Order: sequence, then C-alpha cells, then structure tokens
Amino acid sequence: MGRRFFSVRERERTCVFSRSLQPKEGCAALKRSKGTGFLLLFLFGFATALFLFSRWEELAAAGRVLFGDGGSFSGAFRHFLGSLPALIREYSSAFLWAYGLFIAGVIFLEEKNPDRTIAWLVVLILLPVVGFVLYLFFGPDIRGRGYFRRLKRKKRRIRQEGTPQHGGDRKEIMSGSPEQKTALMLSKSARALLTTGNSVKMLLNGEETFSAITCALSRAEKYIHMEYYSIANDTIGNTIKDILIKKAGEGVRVNVIFDSVGSWDLGTRYVVALKNAGVRVHSFLPVSFPRLRRELNFRNHRKIAVIDGRIGFMGGLNIGDMYITGEPSIGFWRDTHIELTGPAVSCLDDIFRADWTFCDKKPLEEHAPVPAPPAGKVPVQIAASGPDNNWKSILQGYFSLITNARKSVWLCTPYFVPGEPLMTALAVAAMSGVDVRVMIPHKTDHAIVYWASLSNVEELLKAGVKVYRYEKGFIHSKILIADGSSVSVGTANLDARSLEINFEVQAFIYDASVARDFIRAYENDMEESSQFRLHEWLRRPFRQKVLESAGRLWSSQL
Repeated sequence: MGRRFFSVRERERTCVFSRSLQPKEGCAALKRSKGTGFLLLFLFGFATALFLFSRWEELAAAGRVLFGDGGSFSGAFRHFLGSLPALIREYSSAFLWAYGLFIAGVIFLEEKNPDRTIAWLVVLILLPVVGFVLYLFFGPDIRGRGYFRRLKRKKRRIRQEGTPQHGGDRKEIMSGSPEQKTALMLSKSARALLTTGNSVKMLLNGEETFSAITCALSRAEKYIHMEYYSIANDTIGNTIKDILIKKAGEGVRVNVIFDSVGSWDLGTRYVVALKNAGVRVHSFLPVSFPRLRRELNFRNHRKIAVIDGRIGFMGGLNIGDMYITGEPSIGFWRDTHIELTGPAVSCLDDIFRADWTFCDKKPLEEHAPVPAPPAGKVPVQIAASGPDNNWKSILQGYFSLITNARKSVWLCTPYFVPGEPLMTALAVAAMSGVDVRVMIPHKTDHAIVYWASLSNVEELLKAGVKVYRYEKGFIHSKILIADGSSVSVGTANLDARSLEINFEVQAFIYDASVARDFIRAYENDMEESSQFRLHEWLRRPFRQKVLESAGRLWSSQL
C-alpha cells in the first residue's frame, strides 16, 4: 500500500499530508466542529478550578497582601510577576490533569475493550504528562466518535433514499443453507442487501486486476466513481489519471475519493491535474502536521471502483506499481480483487455515494443509482463497516461463517491479530472436526504486526488448525472460504484496526462455483507456502518468543 519509506501499517499510524490538498469544506468540517470549542472551554474551566483549589492558600495570602493594611497594588503586581513562571507551570500541570481525568472518564465509559481501557487509564493516571502526549498521537478521538454517530444516521437516510430494493427474499434465496444465518445477520448489522442475479470474477494480482479496471474505465459512458485508500503517483497511477482526464473531457462525470493518510505522498500536481480536467476529487479526513493525531484513526481503507453503475471492482489492491512489480524488500506481491456485474454493483455504488456525501456535504445528484440488470445467478452481499456503525459488521460476518461452517474454513490475511472472539471461533471449529486453515505472509512490511501475528500460531496449532506461511513474496489477500460454498473477499484485515476502527468494505458471496475458483487459487498458494508444525514451533528460539510476546502486548493497539 505504500513506498518503503513508510510501511503499510506505519502510514496508517503516522504521516504528514500537504495542506494544499485539504478541501475548504466537507471532510475538513470535522476539524472545525463546534464541539472542539466547547471541549476546550470545559477543559480550561476544569483546569482553572483544579488550579484554584490547589493554590487556594497562596492566593488567599496574596489577597491579604493586596487588600490588607499596608498593602499596595504595585507591590502585589511585582509579587505576581515574580511568581508568574511558577504559576504557568502549575496551571499547565492542572490543565494536563484535567485533560487526563476527562479522557480517562470518557474511555472508562465508552471503551468496550477492557485491555485498552486498563492500559490507557494506567498511562493517563500514573504518567499524566507522558500519557497526555501518547494519547494525542495514539488514543481514541472523542470528537470523532460523536461525529460518526451523527454520520451513521445521515448515511442511513442516504441509503434508504438511494438504491431501490432489489434482489429477492432471503428465505427463498438460500432456504435451509448455513449461509442463510450469515446473510440474515449482515442484513441487520450492516444493513447489507442480499442481491441475486450477479456475476463475480476473481482477479489475481496486479496485472490482471489493473488490466480489467483500465479497460472498464476506458469504456465509461456516464460516470466513474473511485474510492481508494492509497493512490501512488507512479506508472499505473498516472495511467489511470490519464484515463480519468480523458473521460472527463468526453463528458463523463468522474468522482474520486482518496484517503489522505494512505495517499500521503500522492502530491499536489496529481490532484490539481485531475481537478483542472473537471474531475471532482476529495481527500478523506485530511491530515496536517499541527493536528496530526486527530485524524490518524478512522481511515478509509476501502478500494472501490464503479463504472456507469453496471460494473464494479473491490478487493485488496490499491493503485500502485508495487502490486504489479513487487517490492525489493518483500518480493512478489500476491493479492486478490473481484469484478462484479449485476445488482450488487448498485450496493457498492451506495457505499461510495454515502462516503462522497460525508466528504462533500452534498449528495451526488446526477445519475441516481438504479438496480443493474441481472448478469448471472450469484447471491452477493456487500457489507460496509466503520466507526459510523453500531456493529462490527465484517467481524461478525467472519464469526458467523466460521461458527456455521460444517466442513472447512480456509482463511488468508496479511495481518493476523484477530482478537479473542475470532481466535476462539477458529479454535472451536478446528476442535469440532472442521478443516481450518490459516495462511499468513512469511515476509512482512511491518515488524510489530508480524510478531503479533506469530504470537497466535501456537494456540492455533494446539487446537488443530493448519497454519501456512506464504514464502513466494508478500500475500496481501483478505479472503475466507467456508464449506466450499461461501466466500468473503474485500479490504478488511484480521486485526483491530480493520475490524473496529477503519472504514472497510467486504463482499460475501454465496456460490459454490465462485468458491471453487478461490479454492484453486488457495491451493496454488499453499504450494508456495510452508506449513507450521507444532513440535518444531515449540522449539523456536527464546529471542523469537520474546518478540512475539512484545507483539502480543501491543496487539490490542494495532
């Protein structure tokens, strides 16, 4: 997802993005939220109260000097100037304590993960100054949470007013099948419509994926919607830019969203060239250095392309040469994308339109979404998750597929820090006789996540899970195949950042023929992998166990 100066994960945690790319409206409205002013006013008031309470005796003595017998204003003023440095230090300390106590209270009431709750409370209370600095860069954004609650209600209205209902009765589509439970759950937690009449084509790696995308873009007649976490200013990035500029010149409406953190090195000229050609562009939650911490979380990790409402693309690949040529440090880049035709494309388009309204503050008026004509017989659900959702929909989708599986669960993810619920589901499934397989990379672009992933291997092996390490290069696919009849593919990694914090999109496909294509690709990847053996793994070096423990310790924050 990025150049080697910053790894994929590092760019999700820290970066600087040019001010020149920040829109004057839309996403930047979050920064100008009136709630920030009220919060600062409250904190200054609270800090002042703490300061007055802690210095009450000295302030009373100063008052007696000023207003008592023999007191003078000039004497009191000189006394005040002499004490000013100490007063500033005291007030700063009071403000830090006020902020720390306030945040500790909010985390205690709102944070649902007990490990993170305890960690932040200990840091904020025992190390108020250091904890304050750490919180600024890595802690949850309280303003953002309230904003995304309001956004959730707005996006719900947009989707209700957007795509007409299409598809079919869930009970009739998959009556009696294990997938029916997953489909029903996603329809409630993610409001994901189950559509039929779709065609799904698996796209492997960069060449096949970008060939299909550029071909579809070149044939656009009405509109192009593109939303990507990372767009690189390189060969393929400029090829796509040139196509977008050409289509805009032909009268095609082109709208692009890119994540300001994932695309931090895109450059002003790239965006300006698009805008000058008539392409409408928004960066998602722009980041500037003075306000760096506040927008590092809640990244838009989605990869969506919709052309004329009739063809859609989604999956693990961003836009960059690395997906075609690989990277020197990790070699070949193995990834998976899908091409959709049929009614599910309208659902994918709905997600883009809702995100556009978030950035632009105005819904897309032109080319209202309409159900695409049937293109096959495949049932598909497009599930979106993020901080604007009450439920962790994609996590729940994974959990449902795993727990309802009767024969097999084959999983592939570049970052395996799934948390206790999914770890338990995988272990219980394996111990119940289900063929559970997990594939992770042998090479990685982030050391902490790599060691955190390996820290889960022993538990899986003891439960009977077959764990493989892909060795040909770096495998970035995010797929789950259940019982040879259901497939989940999209943008979500198996870690807290994808499943709980970022905006993600995942397709849930209920079709055995499509699943067979993914099974063949998985089996080919297994030939390029080595399998972990429990007796060998238990004899790994002590140094590696220490690194795994360190990764596990930090895993709740990943």
